[in-house]
Amino acid sequence: MPHASSALTDPLIDSTTEFFANPYPTFARLREEAPCLWSEKGDYWLVSRYAAAHEILGDLHFEKSARKWKQIDMLSKIFPQAKETFSYREKNMLNLNPPDHTRLRSLVNKAFTPSLINQMREHIETIANELLDAVEKKKKMDLMGDFSFPLPAIVIAEMLGVPAKDRDKFKSWSHTMTAALDPNPNMKLIDMAKIAHASQELIAYLRPLVNERRKNRQNDLISALVAAEEDGNSLTEAELIANVVLLLIAGHETTTNLIGNGTLALLRNPEQKAALVANPELLPSAVSEFLRYDSPVQLIRRIAAQDLEIAGQTIKDGQSVLICVGAANHDPSQFTAPDQLDIRRANNRHLAFGHGIHHCLGSSLAETEGQIAIGALLKRMPQIKLETDHLEWKHPFSLRGPKALPVSF
Repeated sequence: MPHASSALTDPLIDSTTEFFANPYPTFARLREEAPCLWSEKGDYWLVSRYAAAHEILGDLHFEKSARKWKQIDMLSKIFPQAKETFSYREKNMLNLNPPDHTRLRSLVNKAFTPSLINQMREHIETIANELLDAVEKKKKMDLMGDFSFPLPAIVIAEMLGVPAKDRDKFKSWSHTMTAALDPNPNMKLIDMAKIAHASQELIAYLRPLVNERRKNRQNDLISALVAAEEDGNSLTEAELIANVVLLLIAGHETTTNLIGNGTLALLRNPEQKAALVANPELLPSAVSEFLRYDSPVQLIRRIAAQDLEIAGQTIKDGQSVLICVGAANHDPSQFTAPDQLDIRRANNRHLAFGHGIHHCLGSSLAETEGQIAIGALLKRMPQIKLETDHLEWKHPFSLRGPKALPVSF
């Protein structure tokens, strides 16, 4: 077994409130003192420098495999009746390696096209303005609950063809299921049961919807996924449901936090906010900077398929690696003044969407929604301000965002 490469302890185990509020000073210490840190409690390596993170994400010798995640393996053993449900995680393209990943991504790409996203732009603007209409006279809102969650939830639900009225169900299922994303060797039995139950409920909800689209195609993403075919291959029912689950959860969780974290960054940096209000043409570079500055996805997991050398450490075959995306995105060897928000930052090669073959399929949609949402917010409510500095942050840490964001305007 490897030895700890630093006196530093793993900040992801029993994380403090202070770490959740601002993990970046801790990440700076990791980058400086232990850029590849072995966690005895977590049984994984923590990688915090940009160069190593970029290398791992682009190296196919570091694999994706849900079945090798300890939490999933543990859940399947404790709840054997849910084993089939957890097997769906192994069938979404995020958890597959080539050639299966190549086949699935190619098929999903046929449905999830840039032209589809471009067609949605005007409708996304309408949704954003309707949400702002609902709170405008109140002169205050919880930006997370009233705006940054419902916008992407409505968009992805409509794209997939599932009722937007059920978005609170998706929110509940999604929040419960994503609890397994963080390393937690002390997960309670009741929490495992909740994850298993939420997974079963979401799949049971989607199965009849998918089967209906197989019989009666409509103008939605599920129908497009049903129709997707290449060289005689098409998605099986399990693959289809697994990837709809992925698109549904990833399609709103991360974008919700992009809008929330980005707005919070502006409110805490009033000179940057004023510059964006005066120059809305900066929205594309601003959204890229929000993704780098306070990344909605903080951790990406890989598993070594052979003995490999990273940052002076030997990663053994089968060992897990957790890439600290937020740490890599604040690496001063890659970004000038990384702890400063700069909406004009050029050549912003952040890792918020990953890198390599698993680069986020929905990155264009997320950026589009972020630009539209924050653009509409600043245009209509340029005097928006934060009502408190005492924020609570959501769990899991892997998906970073405030629980609530009270603002007035």
